[in-house]
Amino acid sequence: MRKPWLAFVESNTSGTGRLFARAARERGFEPVLLAAYPARYPFLKEDNILFRIADTSSSRSMFHELESLRTRSLIAGIYSSSEYYVGTAADLASKLGLSGPDPAAIAICRNKWRQRVRHREAGVPMPKFWRVDSLDGIPEIASAAQLPVVVKPTEGSGSVGVKLCHTLDEIREHGALLLARTQNERGLPLPAEFLIEQYVRGPEFSVETFGTTVIGITAKHVSPEPWFVETGHDFPAPIDAEQAQAISCAALGALRAVGLDWGPAHTEVRWSQQGTMVMEINPRLAGGFIPKLIEDAFGIDLIGETVALVSGETPELSPSRNARSSIRFLLCGEDGIVPREIPSRADDGNVRKQVEYYKAPGERCQIYHDFRDRVGHVITTCATP
Repeated sequence: MRKPWLAFVESNTSGTGRLFARAARERGFEPVLLAAYPARYPFLKEDNILFRIADTSSSRSMFHELESLRTRSLIAGIYSSSEYYVGTAADLASKLGLSGPDPAAIAICRNKWRQRVRHREAGVPMPKFWRVDSLDGIPEIASAAQLPVVVKPTEGSGSVGVKLCHTLDEIREHGALLLARTQNERGLPLPAEFLIEQYVRGPEFSVETFGTTVIGITAKHVSPEPWFVETGHDFPAPIDAEQAQAISCAALGALRAVGLDWGPAHTEVRWSQQGTMVMEINPRLAGGFIPKLIEDAFGIDLIGETVALVSGETPELSPSRNARSSIRFLLCGEDGIVPREIPSRADDGNVRKQVEYYKAPGERCQIYHDFRDRVGHVITTCATP
């Protein structure tokens, strides 16, 4: 009898999608990817992963492909490793009676305006914010806000379109760019709106949760103003128990407010003079190789445990070790050409290093002021911070 399918809607580009497919196979499932342009994912051919070409912007098109797959074997679960398609996967899982998050909760999380409104209603600590759909209202908002402010799209991922603006002219200029965008980098439609938010100063963290369980807190490193490119992470964050408790409680309160109590989530917060401020919930596993850091540090394979949850099994979230792991991204300083190779792996005493380049020597780099500026990373793991 054929193995049950584990269907994935599109994939992210950081390598997690490949790891999800491998985890599905290790747990006895046959992974299959629904994608509009499968050639976007070289790992499909390299790992011999089945795929179906589908209009992934249309639930009807994907439902038709899933019905076709069901004639050959059972579908055990549906998921997406891509921020842009977690809502679509949740809708499909719900329609097929499979394990998954509440699609309504995902929809709230995916729109930062709706998320902010729900948090305000629930009393979640967060920065002041304004929704803007026309440049006409900017002067009034700027007079009410304390400059500088953060201007960002209401839908997006990876710091795309997020900028700190110090003047009214900067707000207008960046706001006009956001309003002019009709599609994101995946070709999906964008609403004609953006957010202006109070700028909260202080160290940045993220709380990695699985359902209502806090796996741990990540300390984040970001690029200099005015952009917010994540340049590195440390897991677990080197903070005291009292601060960790406050940050965890704020994140769990934010998740309750939007009704998200299933599966992995990545909630970003800042530790300000006013205490913890919730910046946003991402209803998915963390990006930026944070799941890799968690596995290296705690021995918890969040990708494998997500596969278990998606297929209706009970995940195992107990740590098996207590180490420390960090990542630093290699970033383009300017547009140009990658000059040379670097080692793929090295060990230095008690510190284990993993080095990876995303671009080959001679390949061109372009500055976007978001996650696309990364050209590689170094991960280290050790017993102590």
